[in-house]
Amino acid sequence: MTIEFSAAADLWLESRCYQTPSALHGWLTGYLASGARLKAADWLLEAQEYLELEETPEAPLQTFLQTFYDDVLLGLSGESMEFSVLLPADEDADIDEQVECLAQWSKGFLDGFGASGQIQGKVPEDVLEVLQDLDAFSQASLDDPQDPQNEMLYLELAEHARVAALTVFYGMNKTAPAPKTLH
Repeated sequence: MTIEFSAAADLWLESRCYQTPSALHGWLTGYLASGARLKAADWLLEAQEYLELEETPEAPLQTFLQTFYDDVLLGLSGESMEFSVLLPADEDADIDEQVECLAQWSKGFLDGFGASGQIQGKVPEDVLEVLQDLDAFSQASLDDPQDPQNEMLYLELAEHARVAALTVFYGMNKTAPAPKTLH
């Protein structure tokens, strides 16, 4: 991923966004994972609405959001499986904030998946399982912020969320088989 949480968070603060970069990243990931795509103008409108911006985003945020869209789609669809969940690094946030951002990402994913309008009929079983996991992650919090196991558990949940996003993407974005050629 080329987008860094800290750079996004700074721009969000300057632009007075009411959702975190993690929440919007989750929303877009869920939307794209469902198989839906957005034209640039439609994406900007969706992002503006999700971020609860009162006015059209200014040029720096618009440019950033377009890169954001392209980066998420490339990460999900790339063969290298380099997709990552946009979360704050250890040096940018304590474990409480990291877990909160993971919960916001997970809720955003479910919001975007649902907003896509792509769900018609039965959802594949493996996709349904990971959606249920993400629903549980969306309610994550720490019982004891001082527990030394928190960091390890957080990293495991973040990796699980990453794999969950890829599972949904591959499950919902199957390409049609190539037509058979008669010889």
